[in-house]
Amino acid sequence: MKKELLILAACFSGAAFAQSDDVATVHRSTAVQQVGQEMKASAYELVSFVANAMSGDGISLYWNTAAEVPNTTFIVERSSDRMNWRTAFTQDGEGDHSGYSAYKVMDMAPLPGISYYRLIATSNGHELEVSDDFAVEYNPVPSLRIKGDRDPGRFTVLGDGSISDVQLLNNRGQFMQMDLNYSGAQVFVRTEGLEPGTYFVQATVNGNPVLRTVLVTASGVIGG
Repeated sequence: MKKELLILAACFSGAAFAQSDDVATVHRSTAVQQVGQEMKASAYELVSFVANAMSGDGISLYWNTAAEVPNTTFIVERSSDRMNWRTAFTQDGEGDHSGYSAYKVMDMAPLPGISYYRLIATSNGHELEVSDDFAVEYNPVPSLRIKGDRDPGRFTVLGDGSISDVQLLNNRGQFMQMDLNYSGAQVFVRTEGLEPGTYFVQATVNGNPVLRTVLVTASGVIGG
């Protein structure tokens, strides 16, 4: 009877040691995973994050990285008070690599006045880094529209305000000859003889410079 008790106690002791080894293995595995996640996070490196106001077009957002981790995702947030943030864009990263990467997005619906942007980098749902807030001031300018005419080489420049200094440039930045007829908030333009291609209308609306693209075809002028 005593021998059976001793054998049973030894079995229980062996099971306890086995269970203890399993627990230790789990702890070691968890620790290794945590170290691996920390090493991956430390491998991510943001070089810069910049927001620039583009007159009449929106806010250009640029950022550069020197290193990324697998499944990197970028979230651009905007705020009017630096307290309440909302997502403006989500951009996938280029993946697990070390090397320079550049990104650019355009916010076509920015907040008027002073607003703030920040960049959040994540990987597999884990936050890697939150950039510093970047303040930018955006002042919307009156829109400028181009209305094509049925006659080739003629179009009308329309603005939400007084228009002046209308000029036409080709895609090499050269000024093109044209006849202008100003009439309040619109300008009638005659440019017969232009070769088909992409051109740019530069004007001042209510004192603000504006640039719009026009497409000259054999049958007319297409603008926006």
